[in-house]
Amino acid sequence: MDIVLVSSSPGEVHGLARPVAEKALAMLPAADVWIFVSPGGYASGREARVASAYPGVRKAVNPREFLSFLAFGKRPLGFASSGSGVVVHLGGKLWFSVLLSRRLKYPLIVYTDRTIQGAKSVSAFLVEDERIQASLISKGVPADRVRLVGNLMIDGIGVDADRDEARTYLGAKDEERVVLLFPGTRTQEVAVMAPFLFRAVELLARVERDLRFVLCLSPFIGTASLDSIFSHSRHRGKIDGSSATVLKSAGPLEAVTAEGVNVRIETLHRYEAMVAADIAICTPGPVCSELAYLGTPYVAAAPLNVPSAVPLPGVSPFLSAIPLVGEILRKRAIERREESGRFLSIPNIKAGKLVAPEVVGQLRPEDVVIPCVELLGDTARRDRISRELREAMGVAGAAEMVVQTALSASRGTLRGTDKGQEQDSS
Repeated sequence: MDIVLVSSSPGEVHGLARPVAEKALAMLPAADVWIFVSPGGYASGREARVASAYPGVRKAVNPREFLSFLAFGKRPLGFASSGSGVVVHLGGKLWFSVLLSRRLKYPLIVYTDRTIQGAKSVSAFLVEDERIQASLISKGVPADRVRLVGNLMIDGIGVDADRDEARTYLGAKDEERVVLLFPGTRTQEVAVMAPFLFRAVELLARVERDLRFVLCLSPFIGTASLDSIFSHSRHRGKIDGSSATVLKSAGPLEAVTAEGVNVRIETLHRYEAMVAADIAICTPGPVCSELAYLGTPYVAAAPLNVPSAVPLPGVSPFLSAIPLVGEILRKRAIERREESGRFLSIPNIKAGKLVAPEVVGQLRPEDVVIPCVELLGDTARRDRISRELREAMGVAGAAEMVVQTALSASRGTLRGTDKGQEQDSS
């Protein structure tokens, strides 16, 4: 049996495809798991390389090979379908998954957040909450094809240490408070956000004592070019930031900013770092869900000083990069969000209120520093935010339900499909 996962951006590949692949390995060890990376505006270019190393994945297919297979039927090197399987859409444009399912003649199931284009080709829609379930049904999707499975993003979160052990691993002293930095998952994003965050930590270090700063580097960013990315040479005129130099030593990877603030660079144990942290600063995206699930208060920052560098929900990355047009689109997106009272980060959206602070627009580092200082100075507020974030994210278990549904779809036993009328025992 083939389980063919289709995903696109770093957040989707890491947060959605990875936990499904791992759960498939545990539940169906004889199955072949493939990840097809579809083209997308938020891609890092390293998705297939990173995904190939995930447990249970036989091969990850890059976007070029994917398109060639769809257009010409040229099979990616190393991909050998068994003739029996299922395609699971886990992000990106749905039509890529629709076309792949037709090419392979496999049923298609979709983990979705309201997208219904190509709905007639979909055997089942898997959703994380009742809100999305109701939205799909209201748009005409038959109720028996919509399955509530939960939040898949949190299923891939695994922590092998408690808070004290994690703090020891990071080298944090008893009196130190740990501040995490998440500058994004794409080189062009990190080139903007890292200098911006380095300047923020310099300002924080001026007003707060006993802080340990840790930058969690995405696996989709290579370490070889960090000096260039951290140089703050690309966008100096557009965003206030500070450069940093990577230290060459035998110990943990570390950078020092222009003002001499040391920042540890964590490449392996991001979840342990989250457990150890007092607060985090991040871009809006899947990392907010991970932090929330672990109860780590965060400040979500989306500086729009550089077009298309930091993803903004509702704005195409391609259109955002067009001079003038991109600026107008971003401005309108912000205005619509303010008018509707919508939030940037998923945990706040799920909670229906501003639990964790968010800042968006033409930003200066001070705009991030102020809410950080407020959080660091108020333990009771941090505890409340931590509790409310955990409550908003719910419990794990979605990956198992996705794999169960995939198995039923492959066998033709999904209720509401043309292949069979049996009710899935799951």
